[in-house]
Amino acid sequence: MIQNTGIEQRLLEVRQRICQAAKRSNRDPSTIRLLAVSKTQPISGLEEAYQTGQRAFAENRVQEWLEKASILPEDCEWHLIGRLQTNKVKYLNHKIAMIHSLDRFPLLETLNRHGEKLNITWTALVQVNVARDPAKAGLMPEEVADFLNSVAEFPHVRVQGLMTIGALEASMAETQGFFRQLRELRDTLQPGNRPGVDLRELSMGMSQDFELAIEEGATLIRVGSQIFGARS
Repeated sequence: MIQNTGIEQRLLEVRQRICQAAKRSNRDPSTIRLLAVSKTQPISGLEEAYQTGQRAFAENRVQEWLEKASILPEDCEWHLIGRLQTNKVKYLNHKIAMIHSLDRFPLLETLNRHGEKLNITWTALVQVNVARDPAKAGLMPEEVADFLNSVAEFPHVRVQGLMTIGALEASMAETQGFFRQLRELRDTLQPGNRPGVDLRELSMGMSQDFELAIEEGATLIRVGSQIFGARS
């Protein structure tokens, strides 16, 4: 059972922590966007978050996004953050603001075909397995440059940054190191002047480590339990 009481207060606290982390890093808090990770959450929880001003939500599964997007108001901004199966791409539409888990060539090809069919250019982030965790998806850091070079051949996909997920067993110091490595990789690749690529976004940091991610340059943080409460 998921407890949704107090969502307004928890959202307020998370936003305050974002501001504090930004100030510690000499960053403008407005450059950091909070995504409320709403996977497995009931519609009532999302509606409560919406009433407090939250508009950007992140879902892991296409089926769950389809259901919620059909109910929530049209001005919600939907992000897909889970591993995207190629056979689910056909269900995507203009309501998807960003795909965070572009991690392989077959997915790039499938997104481009579906985007051409719908006359949509998808905004995507390349998922990078900085931690080299065998349990996680994503390209290895050394594979990212060649992948980005290929994006020009797929005009219906625009890569706007990089995403990573920390290793499950990592310490906080190790996790911060992974975030730093993603930022450094982005800084190295950004001047490449690749068609269809502008690495302005860094999607990293979740409920347990989003402040560390902000300190290392995150522009998108993905927060679930700190907003909606822990599952019991």
